[in-house]
Amino acid sequence: MTALLAEALCTLRRAVRRRTAAGALVAAAGVLVYAGFVRPVASARDALSASAAVATLVLLVVTAGIVSDDVERGRLALAATHPVPAAVWVAGRWLAALAAAGAAFLASCVVLLLVVGGAMPAGRVAAGSGVAVLHLAALAALAVALSCRVGSTAQLLVLLALLVAGAMPPEIVGQAGGPPAVVAARAAWTLLPTSWALDEVQAWALGAGAPRATLLLALALQPALWLAIGASRLAGAQLAERRD
Repeated sequence: MTALLAEALCTLRRAVRRRTAAGALVAAAGVLVYAGFVRPVASARDALSASAAVATLVLLVVTAGIVSDDVERGRLALAATHPVPAAVWVAGRWLAALAAAGAAFLASCVVLLLVVGGAMPAGRVAAGSGVAVLHLAALAALAVALSCRVGSTAQLLVLLALLVAGAMPPEIVGQAGGPPAVVAARAAWTLLPTSWALDEVQAWALGAGAPRATLLLALALQPALWLAIGASRLAGAQLAERRD
């Protein structure tokens, strides 16, 4: 646990020192001002959606090259620099990304929900917020796993493609290929941290949609899955680097 927290804190410090961190904060603040005061959100669900957008922006910046930068610089085989197992090292990076995105989400929620007012029971809002944080956890884990495999540019492009395509219902994504393609799209959109999955589960949590237990379970299991994939890839990279 100590090693995990140490990796997370080290990663957060490095993220704060990045030049892009200031730009991300300004952009996130701009989204918050727009959603809170220029064109105020009209409901708790809209407030949660806007908060998730702010948190996702922060997440993209924090996770850019979060592992691949060290891979490219040949740091993986240095026991003095990273004296922890690959799984702990990867989990520490994920925890740092989730902490940054989660803090951005919660801070945005406080501001935007004050704008909306008490139009929805607190329990519903808490459940909807929990679903959003769970989605951020899955998205952060996927980002870290991608960074264990590809560079920061490719990682960002994949995540942006997922965010854009994943906002569309699977019925629309797969309609050109007929029923089999729709089924495949629905399966993929369930197994990936898509915005569609977040909307479906969050609507259920807020009492505005049908039960989505399968999607909720998939979101809950994804962080462990993506982190295991990332750690496996990283362990292989460390072994190859030591052999070289």
